Amino acid sequence: MKKNIFFISLLLAISLFSCNTLRSTTYIEPQKSFVLGEGKHGSYSAKIQNVGEPDLAIFQISTKGERLPLGVLKKDEKKSFKAAPNTTLIIANNGLTKGAAKIVAAGDTNLSMGYKENK
Repeated sequence: MKKNIFFISLLLAISLFSCNTLRSTTYIEPQKSFVLGEGKHGSYSAKIQNVGEPDLAIFQISTKGERLPLGVLKKDEKKSFKAAPNTTLIIANNGLTKGAAKIVAAGDTNLSMGYKENK
């Protein structure tokens, strides 16, 4: 009986934790960007790992529309980024081949996502 209660409690804790976590491997065509969090949302963090060949440039767009460069991820590099409420993270592939990123987002994961042409 105690084992069953422990097991059920463990499953409940895991399911609650995973509700606020989004995991994805995202493929980004050449000269395109993946946009994470455009719109109204709370704060979140994103661990991004470049699992493709081309470098990936990471930007944040503020609520005022200002574009802030956060860095460039080379192949196999991983970095964590924090996004304030209502800001946008952009993962840009400026290369000539398809890129790929593993993304783990936590916090407010009710985020819009999509692709845009690079500017």
